[in-house]
Amino acid sequence: MKSQPPSSSGPSALLSPDSKSPDLKSAKGSGVTSFPWLPLIVALVLTGGLIGGWSYYLLKQPSAGGDFTLNHGGQNWHFGSRAKSLNLLYVGYVKCPDVCPMSLSFASQAFQKLSVEEKSKAQLIFISVDVDHDTAQSVAEYAQQFDPSFVGLTGAREMIDQTIRSVGASYVVENAPGSYLGYSVAHTDRLFFLDSKGRVIDTIPNPRSSELIVEKMKEHL
Repeated sequence: MKSQPPSSSGPSALLSPDSKSPDLKSAKGSGVTSFPWLPLIVALVLTGGLIGGWSYYLLKQPSAGGDFTLNHGGQNWHFGSRAKSLNLLYVGYVKCPDVCPMSLSFASQAFQKLSVEEKSKAQLIFISVDVDHDTAQSVAEYAQQFDPSFVGLTGAREMIDQTIRSVGASYVVENAPGSYLGYSVAHTDRLFFLDSKGRVIDTIPNPRSSELIVEKMKEHL
């Protein structure tokens, strides 16, 4: 039997030095594949990372809240000059029959659980939205009933509205002939945590747990 010539599709053909395969031709060249777009790709990746990091930083910054001036016991009270490291804010009114006294009582219990040093770095601000009935003096005294350090504020309606809107709170005053006051005030039941610039850094809705309030306070002190 005559031997057959090697097939052109066999292994010897693939390894032939005379092969015109583009892969072998590239291997016989400089040995380095050129990527002309690589510097541009790297630049885009780095730029995207910087933009993404900056965007994340901006999104993490508190956007609600800010400085304000209201009335405390008949005197102007400027947040910027009286702010502490941590400032708790609650909105309500003096004659509130339920949620206000409960929330302020739990906040008072939380303050009692702080060390002297921790308490010196924090304060609670109570803002009354009942402009027609709550005086500056009555609001100040009401807040201090729960803790001598609590600050009760009121003021002109437009200033109160501007202040509480800035933190995301609201209220509605309605006539209620059947109630003992003759009116009712529906208001945000939330404890706001403000930094030294008045910016909202945390909140607790329906604050009915002194343990949770203390936990949040220690987290931000």
